[in-house]
Amino acid sequence: MAEYWKRQVDGKEEIRTGLGWRPIVPGDGDLAVDQLPLVDLSDMSHEDICKRQVVAKKICDACINYGFFYASHHGLSDVEISTVFAESKRFFTELTREEKMELDTAKHDHYWGYYPSYAEGEHPAGANLNEGMNFGYEPSVDPEAREGAQGTNWWPQESRLPGFETNTKRHMTRVLTLSRALLRLFALGLGLDEHCFDDLVTEPYSILKMCYYPGTVAASKKPSSLRPHTDPELLTILLQDDIPSLEVLSKTGTWISAKPIPGTFIVNIGDSLSMLTNGLFVSTLHRVINISGRDRYSVPFFLGGQ
Repeated sequence: MAEYWKRQVDGKEEIRTGLGWRPIVPGDGDLAVDQLPLVDLSDMSHEDICKRQVVAKKICDACINYGFFYASHHGLSDVEISTVFAESKRFFTELTREEKMELDTAKHDHYWGYYPSYAEGEHPAGANLNEGMNFGYEPSVDPEAREGAQGTNWWPQESRLPGFETNTKRHMTRVLTLSRALLRLFALGLGLDEHCFDDLVTEPYSILKMCYYPGTVAASKKPSSLRPHTDPELLTILLQDDIPSLEVLSKTGTWISAKPIPGTFIVNIGDSLSMLTNGLFVSTLHRVINISGRDRYSVPFFLGGQ
């Protein structure tokens, strides 16, 4: 617990955030600390700015108090969501380890590509009990791409996973568009011009990551997991399956389960956006522990500045 919690000499308790430490807020009857807020995005693009401001206010309140929120009515259909989950599962289960290692991140200039699971002792950073595949920004997925924009991903062979690249790129386009819309809502909720953050993400260092947390880890007695961390980017849009595994460090210093809610994304603030708001938006520690005994898949999208 020491890595994310401490007690000062005056007895005050603090928890770690992406920008340092903040005081623990004692729970009370009026403060819901055991669940994340849910924000309906139906009016995020409404022509009436007053309706957009209502959504923006709810989002900013969530970012200030939690750094996390569920987003419903985000514009992506159930079919689109099930398709990207199916593609993620195909990648991890249908390709051999050798085929996946041909896409090893260590060989890519921008660290895009595949990384394997490794048990304790096999890596200087310790155990990494999950697998992942990273796809970075490329102009072909960006409807607002500037002339000369660059970005080259590694893709599995079409003959091995027919349609994988097309379907994955389609999802990248959708979440990139959504993330830019969220940035405009953040600006509006802060009392700024809606487009004041646009220049940060005209050619963003973004990553779509497909994650696989196996139900059992062959080389370890521990469950598949991801260590407590914050995200360095501006924001993250997370698509998770039906297995409760994500946990968020609440303002009271306790871990709360970010249980999956069908039809929603989870959005969280990264260190960069926390810095841009002088710490008003909090970059919150979170972790993954899959104790279900079933394979878990998630697809986060990280929007970073260029």
